[in-house]
Amino acid sequence: MTPAADLIKWSDWLPLNQSWANPLVPQLPGLYRIRREGRDDLDYIGQTSTLLRQRLGALRGVYGEEMPYRAPHTAGPALWALRSVSVSGFEVSVAPDEGQGRWRKGQEALAISLYRQERNGSPTVEFGRMPAGFRMSSGSNAQLVRADKRFRGGTMVEADASHLPSLKPAGPFIGHPQSTTWCGHHWSEWIPLVEAFGGKSADGEGLYRLRGEESGRLLYIGQGIVRQRLAAHLAKRLDPKHDQCPLLAAAPRLDCSWVLNGTWFRHQRLELETDLIAAHVLALREIPAMQWLG
Repeated sequence: MTPAADLIKWSDWLPLNQSWANPLVPQLPGLYRIRREGRDDLDYIGQTSTLLRQRLGALRGVYGEEMPYRAPHTAGPALWALRSVSVSGFEVSVAPDEGQGRWRKGQEALAISLYRQERNGSPTVEFGRMPAGFRMSSGSNAQLVRADKRFRGGTMVEADASHLPSLKPAGPFIGHPQSTTWCGHHWSEWIPLVEAFGGKSADGEGLYRLRGEESGRLLYIGQGIVRQRLAAHLAKRLDPKHDQCPLLAAAPRLDCSWVLNGTWFRHQRLELETDLIAAHVLALREIPAMQWLG
């Protein structure tokens, strides 16, 4: 039995269309997953702090004539594109969860990453990926409208980063979250956060982690331009208005460690970051203390 069996309880599959009016979908927050009928691979996994029916209702545009915007649902354009080339309808399964929102995001990471371990890749349109041959719509807000930058996507001939494949996990979710080989990566040695800005050791894009003690849990897992991201955390330690400030200021020490890889695209770094958060949940049954905090 998977170690997550006691953490996520999925419902039976239901048609996605009109699921927002289906009494079998509880009027509760929670997780949801989407697939095409007759298939056992997944297209998307998400979570919502609002009611599940309300969140699924944000996907009504998937059944419209034009590709929807990325709002009210970021996966709407990609699911619309899949539907336009598939004879199958979509199905949805839900896992109600009334718990604290940050923990629910940790469960979403866990659901995505357990799937990644099983399939060696992410759900089809997770992390902003699009089916080949389609361009994603823009978001939809007043600022985009005023700037005349709102647009609907559609078919396209050329390829872009959204068409690139999912990256398989770097390794199994084993080891302690502070080890130098955690999850199959080759992590740098831990150094004090204030020393990460000397030389060029943290120059480049990749993954990073923060700790506040040597033998315990992590404070944060992140991705991006590592030096810039570490500098941002250091600045938050001095900003009493930021939600991370009390945890950063109270830590007996602040150390950092990273993995650099300039060949990873942004969606691939997000995949690997999600794997790390999921591995932390599996190992310690909690998310890093500052994750999704401010």
